[in-house]
Amino acid sequence: MIDLCAIRKLQTALKAFEDRLKEETGLSMNDAMCLCAITKGIREPGSLARELELSPSRLTRILDDLETRGFVDRRESEKSRRHTETRLTERGRELVARYRNAGIELPEELAFAKEMNESDH
Repeated sequence: MIDLCAIRKLQTALKAFEDRLKEETGLSMNDAMCLCAITKGIREPGSLARELELSPSRLTRILDDLETRGFVDRRESEKSRRHTETRLTERGRELVARYRNAGIELPEELAFAKEMNESDH
């Protein structure tokens, strides 16, 4: 049987974490995950949308905001003039380093995610 109360605790913990992330860095969870994916080398908007499970229009709004704030830039792909690539700016790289080292405490309910990530490396 599914424990919906446990799922609600996860949801509440994730919301609290996102609130703290926003307070410390000014980033929403989607902003931070987008920057993370770009850092890992996913630069083509279609690939980013699939990786983040976002609609292309939602991703475009996120990228527009990140670009306006000076964290990313978009340019013609080196492989094909018909495609664009998204890259972190210097300011974006500094922000990623800042949120990775922000010391935001991971809620206990989400600790398993950190353990899973550490076991992947």
